[in-house]
Amino acid sequence: MNNYLPEKMESGTKHVLHVQGLDYGIPLPLVELTSGGRRLRIASLNLVGCIRLNHDLGRMLAARIREHLADPEGVVILTAVEKALQLVQVVARELGVEAVAVAYNRVKPHMQPDRRPLAQIGSGSITSGEKTLVMYERDIHLLATARRGVVIVDDVVSTGETVRGLLRLVAQASQRGGFAEPPLLGVFCAACEGTPPALGVPVVHLAELPPPEELSD
Repeated sequence: MNNYLPEKMESGTKHVLHVQGLDYGIPLPLVELTSGGRRLRIASLNLVGCIRLNHDLGRMLAARIREHLADPEGVVILTAVEKALQLVQVVARELGVEAVAVAYNRVKPHMQPDRRPLAQIGSGSITSGEKTLVMYERDIHLLATARRGVVIVDDVVSTGETVRGLLRLVAQASQRGGFAEPPLLGVFCAACEGTPPALGVPVVHLAELPPPEELSD
């Protein structure tokens, strides 16, 4: 089986990810990071800039969404910057969806928080640690159209903290926008890191990454 990228493009030890339905493997570098005072080694799936990979995984993920939601009418797709943006664009195009709600990682000038509605919370993740999630007027108004509910599309789900943060953000956005909080219908991701977290809804993934390996000093 051929790999998607030549081994020489990233140095170091690799974990080759195999996704059912793809005729190539995806070599992922094993990287070390610190999370909650622990040193961990993880297989890093970075989709940014990988055009073919986003196209292939996005089409497959859209098909899985169709299995759960035959009709996307009244459903809003929600994602967070930045690594899943290319993936969610392919998913939306495949489903015929013209816009998705985006949670940003900081307040930006175009949001004009002094004169336009803004939702903001803090959230954590295994790769980013403590981070901010922000949604501004355009995305708040898009969420108001989610009469059936919301689905979250992400690259990797590990502990589920980013998903829980997005749900808190949706709750705050609905308060700011004056509409009923839309329910979460499912979480769809390219890969789960270890066992999928219990989130009360289906966590649909195309592949499974090895769980983080704790390193000793």
